[in-house]
Amino acid sequence: MYQDPKRIRQRCTVYLDQYEADIITAMANYLGVSKAEVMRQMMMKEAQAVLGLGRASDESSIAARAG
Repeated sequence: MYQDPKRIRQRCTVYLDQYEADIITAMANYLGVSKAEVMRQMMMKEAQAVLGLGRASDESSIAARAG
């Protein structure tokens, strides 16, 4: 059914306080994308930085869209 079954996204719950949630909502509204996309991009960017797996050119990033 899917070309790569490992690419099917799974649900993950993150608990934020009101201030954190407001920042994510504001960023999503500013960029015109969903809150899930903002969070996913932020988490993956941080994980890649921690693991030393930085991508030099990532045109799909939300920061590139805002620029």
